[in-house]
Amino acid sequence: MTRWDHRERTAALARSPLFDLEYYEAQSNEAFQTKKDAAEHFLRHGAAAGYSPTPLYNEEWYGFHTGLLHEAPRFCHMFFHNEPLNTTSPLFDARVYVQKPLRRGGARLISLRDALEQFVAHATPDTVLPVHDFCAGTPTWGEARAEALKTSARYWRRTELNRERFSTEWHSGPLPELPPRAAGSALVSVVMPVRDRATVISAAIESVLAQSYPDWELIVVDDGSTDSTPDVVQRYSERDPRVHLVRGPAAGVCAARNSGIAAAEGRYIAFLDSDNVWVPELLEHSVAALETGNAVAVYAAVEMKKESGENRFLAIHGSRDDLLYGGNFVDLNTLVVRSEAIAEIGGFDESLRRWVDYDLAIRLFALGPVELLPFIGVIYSESTGTGRISTVEAPGWEQVVLSKYLLDWAKIEAAVPARVPGRVSIVIPSYADWRHTLPAVRSVLAHSGNIDIEIVVVDNGSPRSPSEILAAGLLGANQVRLLPLERNTNFALGSNLGFALGTGEYTLFLNCDTEVGEDWLAPLLSALNEAGADGRPVTAVQPLVLNDDGSVQSAGLRFERGEPIPHDLLTVPSEVTEIDGVSGVAMLLRSADFAAVHGFDPIFSNGYDDADFSLRLATAGHADFRVVPNSRVRHFQLFSPGRFAADANNRRLLAARWPELFQPSGHAASRAR
Repeated sequence: MTRWDHRERTAALARSPLFDLEYYEAQSNEAFQTKKDAAEHFLRHGAAAGYSPTPLYNEEWYGFHTGLLHEAPRFCHMFFHNEPLNTTSPLFDARVYVQKPLRRGGARLISLRDALEQFVAHATPDTVLPVHDFCAGTPTWGEARAEALKTSARYWRRTELNRERFSTEWHSGPLPELPPRAAGSALVSVVMPVRDRATVISAAIESVLAQSYPDWELIVVDDGSTDSTPDVVQRYSERDPRVHLVRGPAAGVCAARNSGIAAAEGRYIAFLDSDNVWVPELLEHSVAALETGNAVAVYAAVEMKKESGENRFLAIHGSRDDLLYGGNFVDLNTLVVRSEAIAEIGGFDESLRRWVDYDLAIRLFALGPVELLPFIGVIYSESTGTGRISTVEAPGWEQVVLSKYLLDWAKIEAAVPARVPGRVSIVIPSYADWRHTLPAVRSVLAHSGNIDIEIVVVDNGSPRSPSEILAAGLLGANQVRLLPLERNTNFALGSNLGFALGTGEYTLFLNCDTEVGEDWLAPLLSALNEAGADGRPVTAVQPLVLNDDGSVQSAGLRFERGEPIPHDLLTVPSEVTEIDGVSGVAMLLRSADFAAVHGFDPIFSNGYDDADFSLRLATAGHADFRVVPNSRVRHFQLFSPGRFAADANNRRLLAARWPELFQPSGHAASRAR
């Protein structure tokens, strides 16, 4: 583009009623002196970044519906060429608009740009938008613009919360000058849990012995070692009386740390794992910061050494919201905390097997300031062959920790009696899949008859563009509520959060890549409220789940004793039939029963959570599950990236929890949902 072309295009954009300055500032998270400055920014930077100058245009949507997937940027292609009438977002379909235009002025609209500009120029906040048929509702221009501004603000907040925790370069900030060390300075109790680490523990202990701050005690808690680890520690104890060995049976890392805390006598408590190494100044700078400030705890940066030779660094300032909605950034091995703070929060949660430092940090941040000290405090080897908890325990423990703080099951259970009698809350978790979620919602609205329903769509931390499309496409539908989450919480926790937002006596969980058949819901409700063989109502029901070609995908779950995993029944029953469990693709049950067992267990990462849930319901005394063949749901099985990444862990978890049913197997085929 020549300089003259660029100036002409900038002027054309700035003159256009389509260019919404306030909205573009929300999209770009920047402020501009004039509309021309904003138009200049859009042409030079914003268009390539996918920003939009109007709530009525979305790059991904427009590219999908026009086939211009390889034009970049597509907005400029639409604006500066005579593109034919089409749709530019869920909120605007020019082909709908020209049928009943707000003001046509006698001219025939043939250009998409002309249609957009005419609408924006003459619409009032109360003007109903000419929406695409993917939309669940028919919002007004005022409602749509306000929601678009909110969606942009949510995106930038989420971007900040999810900012990168690691960097490939380290730039140390200035450390305050250390004050003169007073006589009888504060004692630091260093807690080190250990099991079978005889070959690596010496380096960790030596790094404590090398501390420039001398007033410490090292409490090594042996958690049932079967090798010579206790002997190694004992030799250090004989050499330096500040090193103490506490022995106990194998009880887990949290119990071991709590034992160390119970034995601690220091004003401050620090933690060091047996395969990490402190820098000599860690305690001195940490104690100085705690003695001269009001922080509950302090932490330092971590240098993480990869086996490939590349290093990365963990070091950001953050808040409790950053922890909850963006992930952990506090490494336990650099944390030094006031002992009274540890006592107040009750130490480590012994029900957790992984992400225990994350859990501790969340609770510490609730007490008061937790400060980052600008120096590297620990050297950490990212070797994967040392039997670390992070390599042997399931990744779903992070979601288990989040559940503690994002869901209050006691309150949720207490609120169940106030739910609306007869109402069905339909929870649809979705990640980056508006193409199927919006039609799924429309199919539910079209085929549920006169039943009182509400739909809770959980936007599970989708990227920006899908989130914008989903928010726009659901706007104006009175029976639909959108729950936008800051991060992907997987199926289990996302579904639980959607359930907590619901208000119905019944809850139905439905995958986003589904299409429900006509009159699908009434037969499910009827079957659920039938009396079972013992005279009690049925526990949970599911429809017949079909593949795209009409073949059976699931007629319920079957648990065969001794098999490695549950499997889906593939035969079509002639009537409502008992099954062992219900599929997570589509299941209906009473909200009270779901709350009573605290929903899906987030330890399972996008797989086998429905089987585990069915078994927990049965164990709680609710064991009557049915498939309803005259209720049909088509499931397209479009899997998001990483959908099966945790399958091996999920199978191991299921087998360990229900050993009387399942035998662990590393070769079992995946059961799709």
